[in-house]
Amino acid sequence: MKNIIFYIITLFSGISCIENRELPYGSLIAEPGYFIECYLIPGENYKLSATKLQPLHMDYDLDYSLKFDVWIDKLKLKQGIFRDDNSKYIFNYSHFLHFKDKNKIRTKLLIITPENDTIKGTTTIPKEIDILNAVNAENLISFDFVLSDEDWHNYYMINVNKEYPDTIHRTIRFLDYSHLSTKDTVNFEHQMAMDEQPIKIDAILRRITKENYDYQISLENAKDSNRDNLILPSPLAGNLENSTGIFTCYTTDSVIWHNKQ
Repeated sequence: MKNIIFYIITLFSGISCIENRELPYGSLIAEPGYFIECYLIPGENYKLSATKLQPLHMDYDLDYSLKFDVWIDKLKLKQGIFRDDNSKYIFNYSHFLHFKDKNKIRTKLLIITPENDTIKGTTTIPKEIDILNAVNAENLISFDFVLSDEDWHNYYMINVNKEYPDTIHRTIRFLDYSHLSTKDTVNFEHQMAMDEQPIKIDAILRRITKENYDYQISLENAKDSNRDNLILPSPLAGNLENSTGIFTCYTTDSVIWHNKQ
């Protein structure tokens, strides 16, 4: 049995959605059906991946040839094989128009499957997010950001990627400030070891939906169970009707430091 590998879009500062995400199929509780992923980012192209889940006893091959009718709001996406130049993410439904969030609070997904079944999803659109006062000094990187005065906008995902000549170390943090509904300023810190000397560091901050927060954590839990046979398979969170996966939107900001060698 093969694991499914999905490179979920990385769409921040020219790097496109959630970088190099690995979906450990053998550690998920999922019924055979369809797997859909779509991450909307205001001002970016539409990128949606639609493929089929198969029973666990079968080898898995990504099939991007399946024909769906896909609408986001009133816009019908076009089928093809697309590849993001930066993240190398492969997806099979897109449009030349960019997603616009002006005057929108929610946006909707409608998919008609080859069997003429319906897959639906809805997502809220988080408010813009900015990194403030970014500092990289004495093996500590830090930055500030401002919480939303609406509690349902206060879920966050932070990636810190440290690039070395032969590898990249990735750190991920999930923050839940949904108990707050004031525009407080929050400080984030990432401490590095004294001997760490990456040639480049990039920090990515995302304001995400509650559904995406739950989904990403369920992916992390599934990866843990894939590595440790003592951990039971995990159910995959999501927000789609009649499908496994996620339809969501996030806003993002990033900062990059290049270190002198």
